[in-house]
Amino acid sequence: MVIKIMDECYKYLYRALRKEEVNAGNILIPKSQGPFRSHPRLSIDTNLPFWLGERKEYAIRQHQWQQSGFPTSGISTTPHFERAKFYAQDGVIVKIDRQLFGKYSIKEYVVKEYLEKFPEDIAAPEDDEIILVKEDDGPFPKEVIKEVIRL
Repeated sequence: MVIKIMDECYKYLYRALRKEEVNAGNILIPKSQGPFRSHPRLSIDTNLPFWLGERKEYAIRQHQWQQSGFPTSGISTTPHFERAKFYAQDGVIVKIDRQLFGKYSIKEYVVKEYLEKFPEDIAAPEDDEIILVKEDDGPFPKEVIKEVIRL
């Protein structure tokens, strides 16, 4: 299933916040800063064709690798509330309004679209993960959070 950006049923994305994000006021904080690109890692990025240098495809694969991932400037989200609930160890989920992404320079990377030739590399296909990246490397604006849901 390919998720279209403005499908009415996928108008919102959900994210289970980490403790750091909850403590900072229920905001989105990536695990690292900088461009959303990575060099290939030998044990992970072994599919052909193989390119040298930094690529967003490597960042996408590494971000969600075995559900622990490597730190990137991306934020993991899902269009499914129940999947966000599954990850909500700290009891807080945010509902994110996709219609505001253009206004705030937020880019979406649909994991299934980037890894469609290698579905075995998708850590949790049931998540339909969408990685959000702030294109200008700035902080994610609180305005994209439509609702904070406490479990």
